[in-house]
Amino acid sequence: MVSFYAIEPVGMMFGTKWAYADLLEPINRGDCERCPVCGSAVSGLRWLPPFRIKLSSAKPEKWGDFVWGAGFPLLVSARFKDLYESEGLSGIREFSTPVEVVRMGTLKTGLFPTLPPVYHLVQIPWGGANQDDMASGLTHERPEEIRCSYCRTGVSWRSQERVVIEEGSWDGSDIFKPRNAPVHYLISERLKQLIDLHRLTNIWCIPADKFGYNARSKGLWYVNE
Repeated sequence: MVSFYAIEPVGMMFGTKWAYADLLEPINRGDCERCPVCGSAVSGLRWLPPFRIKLSSAKPEKWGDFVWGAGFPLLVSARFKDLYESEGLSGIREFSTPVEVVRMGTLKTGLFPTLPPVYHLVQIPWGGANQDDMASGLTHERPEEIRCSYCRTGVSWRSQERVVIEEGSWDGSDIFKPRNAPVHYLISERLKQLIDLHRLTNIWCIPADKFGYNARSKGLWYVNE
């Protein structure tokens, strides 16, 4: 049986243990990804160049290999990019040109005592697998709001006990955004092993069969023991 893992930041996305990123002006946006069947939006609007950010902390010990925040999918370090490419992993459509770190905490460019890592924005297409809703224990309050059986958008309140991928639907990507799963991304066992071996930071790999979700709870997702 193939194992998958949901990924989340360590602690809170906007916590203090690891630096997070805020986008800086000018913030340009492109189109979102859309369901190939019904045309509904299945992602946020794409962040377009120039890629300018503020890191929440100027302390090197808080600069992770993964940087999270609002308004963009995920930033990864050049270290992760090199490891990913050297291992021949798949799923990331594009690594952007290096992101420009304009501010860190209260410090501006030119005042940085230590330069931050080089970070890249990653583009990871929607799809790559389909969630098995029944096996995942999915329930929702207003099933009549489902407008499309392919993307299943439109359900306002939902809960599920785990994330299970429909047999035969995975395309082999090592990182992907499965249809109808309430996760940032799922990763493969190969990518999980790389993260563990090289001790990549600010990423929590949660077994998909333990990843619960409840839209009415404060934290939304939880680890189902």
